[in-house]
Amino acid sequence: MYLSPLERMRKVHIWIGTFSGSKKEYEDYFNLQDSPCRFCIDIDADEFDEDFIGIIPLFNEEQDISVLLQEVPIDMDDIEDVLTSCKVMNIEKGNAVLYLTDVSLVVPNKEKNFNGLKYIGMYNSSL
Repeated sequence: MYLSPLERMRKVHIWIGTFSGSKKEYEDYFNLQDSPCRFCIDIDADEFDEDFIGIIPLFNEEQDISVLLQEVPIDMDDIEDVLTSCKVMNIEKGNAVLYLTDVSLVVPNKEKNFNGLKYIGMYNSSL
């Protein structure tokens, strides 16, 4: 079923965590030249649309979750829910945040370790 880009961007999936490898290793996880890419395998997809993903560059040091969320197009009303989810998952800080705006995406294994990041959930987008 076709969804317009605006319709797809109504929701944002968020991953947060600490990646301990190099910047290149982190970027390679999303490399679409690998078919399918490792991130694609983890979300059970053949590929992802680069227009709908936010692969935020790694921070040099771990940051509070609230700092990481400043990089994510999330509805302000949902930020407290994200912080609560992170607390439940024992995630207090991280150096990496990733988001994918796609209402149709169903993450198959929400407990999976996504290259050092944890899937936090799907929230309303601010886009």
